Amino acid sequence: MKTYPLTGVSPLFEHERQTFQEIGVKINPILEGVTIDDNFLAPLPSGLKPLRSLEFCWLPTQIVEEYNQARDEAQQRELLEKKVYANCPLNCKGCFVKRDSLLLGQKLLHPEVIMRLIKEAVEKLGTKTIKYLGPTEFFRDPQAFEWLDRFQALDLIVGIFIKDPMFGDDAEVAVQFDHLGITSSEELIQKLASYPRLRLLFNFRSFDDQIQNNLVNGGDSRKIDYPKNYKTVQNRALKLLYKHLAKPELEQGRAARLVIINAPVVKSTINEALEIFKYFTDRGVPVLSTCSMASGKGQALYLNSTLSFFNDLAHYYAKATAYSIKRGLVSQAYTDQYGISPYAGIGHCFQLCNGLLIRETGQLIRCPGADHKEWRDKVTPEELVKEGIVTAWQKTRNYKQASCCNVGCLAKPRIFNSMSFKLGLLQEEED
Repeated sequence: MKTYPLTGVSPLFEHERQTFQEIGVKINPILEGVTIDDNFLAPLPSGLKPLRSLEFCWLPTQIVEEYNQARDEAQQRELLEKKVYANCPLNCKGCFVKRDSLLLGQKLLHPEVIMRLIKEAVEKLGTKTIKYLGPTEFFRDPQAFEWLDRFQALDLIVGIFIKDPMFGDDAEVAVQFDHLGITSSEELIQKLASYPRLRLLFNFRSFDDQIQNNLVNGGDSRKIDYPKNYKTVQNRALKLLYKHLAKPELEQGRAARLVIINAPVVKSTINEALEIFKYFTDRGVPVLSTCSMASGKGQALYLNSTLSFFNDLAHYYAKATAYSIKRGLVSQAYTDQYGISPYAGIGHCFQLCNGLLIRETGQLIRCPGADHKEWRDKVTPEELVKEGIVTAWQKTRNYKQASCCNVGCLAKPRIFNSMSFKLGLLQEEED
């Protein structure tokens, strides 16, 4: 059975060919929430290349301290299972987080240390936007609002990936935030909406109740599956998020601060991908959709994929891009200049030449797309903490890459290549 989360919210358009520009509605087609132009990518007055986008992972302070004090890897593993993997109530297939080799045998950086690096990046490297990736749900951290206050003081655009049931389940909120007087999902979302530079990146992959519930369960045998109907919770969450982070913004001539993340697109969801893209786009909410990268358990989702699936994926990218151009989300000139985005129908990821990921271990990684040794920079966590982000940034491969909008998506070489999308575009044109 399919259920639609934004019941009562009508599309913004009156006819098929109408654009956002024609109706005077703003929508930001870049995941990071910025506008990319030559000035944005230009060198800093110091002559350094700017670090415009900084992604980071961290764990709550108490968990970091317990983990770093563990006597051996066995105790570290136990903490991972009980206080990291279990901290997110969901058990998603293809999880970005659950790969023990990323953390075991290593020390974790205290969030305060990473916050200091972020502050240095803002002040000295021109960082404008940051994204929190995990490895747990940001709002399961007792210090969550303290961190938001400090990000706001730095005037940063902050993107936080979320799928936590608390956004649609009052009982989950009460457990986490009752001490702050926040006892319902709506009260939580209203509080978050008061941070004007905050953008919430919400995972949504299917209108079908059974498919969506299946995607958030069965991912790891060490975890108990989510006991409630997640699709019901998710639908309520999206209604509330739209009410407080999209509708008021659109009415005041600003872009929505809600982004739908339809990722990874897999065999069971590919047939809905275009419907999802149109459904939310037509209501002023941008949609990021893509196949999985090579990080976490995502690459395993494609091991038995058929050529038919990849043809369907190529067709989806072609159709989403064509629809995006028709609505004025991106322009034909933009697509001609930069090619097909790794994020179907919206702006490119520019991480590989203008960004960086700080893992919770202090490892610097080119982007979240891959977490193997070849993808990590040679700067050690000790060097990063001692020398700072300005020095570390200049030693990275991303720093050496010429600044531009699109250098290709190197994190998906086997499942994302230009030839497949050229094939899809040609077939779309023939259709």
